[in-house]
Amino acid sequence: MPRSESPANVRSLVATALLISLSLFMSACVPDFLVSDSDWVVIEAGEHEPSPARKFGLLISPGEVSATVTFDSSCIYDVGAVDADDWNKVIGVGFVGAKDQPLDGVAPHQVDGARVGWRWNPTRGRIDLGAYVYVEGQRIDFKVAEVALNTPTKMTIKIDYDRKVYQVLGGKTIPFTHNKSFAYNTGLYFGGTSVAPHKIRVKIQDY
Repeated sequence: MPRSESPANVRSLVATALLISLSLFMSACVPDFLVSDSDWVVIEAGEHEPSPARKFGLLISPGEVSATVTFDSSCIYDVGAVDADDWNKVIGVGFVGAKDQPLDGVAPHQVDGARVGWRWNPTRGRIDLGAYVYVEGQRIDFKVAEVALNTPTKMTIKIDYDRKVYQVLGGKTIPFTHNKSFAYNTGLYFGGTSVAPHKIRVKIQDY
C-alpha cells in the first residue's frame, strides 16, 4: 500500500516548490546595473507589468520595505469609468508558504502580502496612494494619501510580527494571520483589469 505524505511534508514540499518557482522567475529580472536610467521602470502600452521584470528580490522576515517613488506625466491616463477606481501597484511584499496557498496559479502575494496602490485622480490632478493588502486571500484596499506629479515620495510598508499587523504609508494598521518568513518584493504593475493605455514610467529608487 503506498505511503501517504504527512501534512507537514506536503506543506514543506509546496513551500519548496513555491520558492523554486520564485527563484526562477526572479532570475529573469534585469539587474539595475544593466539598465540605462535604472531608477525608471517602464510598462509598455498594452501590458500590465515591465518585461522583463524589474526591482524584485527575495527577503527573509522583512520588517519594512520602502522606496522613494516619483510619478511623472506618463502616469496620467484614462481607462474609462468602469476601471477608473482600480488600483495599480508600485512597491510591495508577498509572503511565501504552504499555509492557505492554492496550487491553481494564484500568486503568493494574492494570498498574504501588502502593496502600495496608486491611481490617477483626474478631479484632484494628483496620484491617489493606497493600501492594497491580501490576508488569507481576501483583499483589503483603501486610500491613504495623494501626491503631486514629479514629487519624490518616500513610501514604506511596515510588517510587525509581534502585533501581526501591516501598516502601509503610515495609514491604519491591517491585521494578518500568517506565520510566514520567506517573502519577495513585488514591483510596478498597471491594473486592475485594464492594461496600460500608453507607456507608463515610474521612478523607483533605493528599493
